[in-house]
Amino acid sequence: MGGMIQGRAARPRWIEFAPVAGWARWSHALLLLGVVVMFGVGAYLTPDPAGHGTHQQLGLPPCTIYFLTGRPCPSCGLTTSVSAILHGQFALAWRANPIGFLIVATAVVVGLNSLVALASGRTLRLDLNRFNLILIALLTLWLLHGVVRFLLA
Repeated sequence: MGGMIQGRAARPRWIEFAPVAGWARWSHALLLLGVVVMFGVGAYLTPDPAGHGTHQQLGLPPCTIYFLTGRPCPSCGLTTSVSAILHGQFALAWRANPIGFLIVATAVVVGLNSLVALASGRTLRLDLNRFNLILIALLTLWLLHGVVRFLLA
């Protein structure tokens, strides 16, 4: 009985190494390109010692919430944090926004997975339900951090 374990349907593994369809390799190429561009821009920028505002070097406006309230939004400091990590300025990165470490770590994992997928035709695949739970947990962490930071600023 394929797919049955002692009278129950087998639960899918939460992570597996699976083959990549030919068309899906293009998505991995785009993901890898996105990671390379993110790291390239982060390395190009000079992290702002104030802990936020690095994105303005790209011609973007200041954060509207910070401009209006003088308090940081949940995203304030993310560009500075990522850029500081890529420049080896870990204390500044942590002060700017600790979530930047999660973003860089995630980008490294996504980039390596895409590189493996392009080279070998196999990729890590997560169970969709667990992947959604992980995303919800990370978004909740990000928002809670932003609310606490906003209230304590």
